Amino acid sequence: MALVWLTVFLTSVSGLLQSEEDPNLPIKNLRMEPGERRLTWDLHGNVPEILCFINSKLITKAIDKNRYCQFHVLPLCEVKNFTISLTKGPPFLMGIQYPLQEGNPGAAAQRLDCWVHDVDFLTCSWEVGREAPSDIQYRLYWQELRFPKQLQILVRGTSHGASIPCVDRSVELSEIERLSSPNITATCNKSYSMMEWKVLSHVNLRFEYELQIQKGRNPAYTEKLQENFFQIHNPGNYMARLKVKGFFRNTWSEWSVPQNFVCDLGEDSQPPGWLLTALVLLGTLLVPGLVVVLCGRYSVLQKLFPPIPHMKDPIADNLQNSKLVAWETSRASREDCPVAEVQVLGET
Repeated sequence: MALVWLTVFLTSVSGLLQSEEDPNLPIKNLRMEPGERRLTWDLHGNVPEILCFINSKLITKAIDKNRYCQFHVLPLCEVKNFTISLTKGPPFLMGIQYPLQEGNPGAAAQRLDCWVHDVDFLTCSWEVGREAPSDIQYRLYWQELRFPKQLQILVRGTSHGASIPCVDRSVELSEIERLSSPNITATCNKSYSMMEWKVLSHVNLRFEYELQIQKGRNPAYTEKLQENFFQIHNPGNYMARLKVKGFFRNTWSEWSVPQNFVCDLGEDSQPPGWLLTALVLLGTLLVPGLVVVLCGRYSVLQKLFPPIPHMKDPIADNLQNSKLVAWETSRASREDCPVAEVQVLGET
């Protein structure tokens, strides 16, 4: 698989092979004018309406008094048959081939494919031709066409010893865009859930959506939408996913990753994991804060209301501060205690 290499398109491939003409025909000198993208001829006398075909498919009618057919796109590499015919009179058919084939077709790039992705990127890929020489080098060229968001892409091969035909493709960017599935956001409660999403694109302006919803264990169902929002009544807890495509296009995006929405936090409902994590974290932060507050409060209370000194108990305090001596009754010698004589003076 070759990598993409983009550059500015500078030249066009031209050439034609014209069939032999009868000198008495009313139309002569059929030719292609690549710069103007038109098939033209010389008129001799009055002729009816002229139709133009590419590979036997009707493309357009002649304009400017039957002088030429105008094309939006001309092939640059693949040889095609351009023919004209008259709508009235005797059968008439004249044609040429354009462009001329050069080199070995088996050496040309194969399976040229291009796509728009991630909003801003155009990528092209191709395969090396089956009969390409070993020194083959491919280069990609592109040019904008004369109507909006259309490109003509060409891959040309070069080799020192061989002539390599080119390969071209005309693309409409809106048709080759690979859209990314959008993310869903929702606001919900027990009564309703409002889902919304947004798709980014430079080449598609209108979209179609398929929204798949599954409530609990019920089977999933799909809603087809053209708006970028959807409301569910009495949603409960549900899962939703989404895919998108451009309006009038055929290619859908991949399904988005399924998203779970918890809208009914009843007694039997389990809180979501993020809520449990938040509660644990909150508790971890609150415990140290509560300790600091309580300690600070106790310190302030001590300063505002210092403790009252207790009253002194002369007996208890003296006993606590006295030295107690054990009395030994078995001692042989006893100490004599001095006795003071007390004189009674009278009675009252």
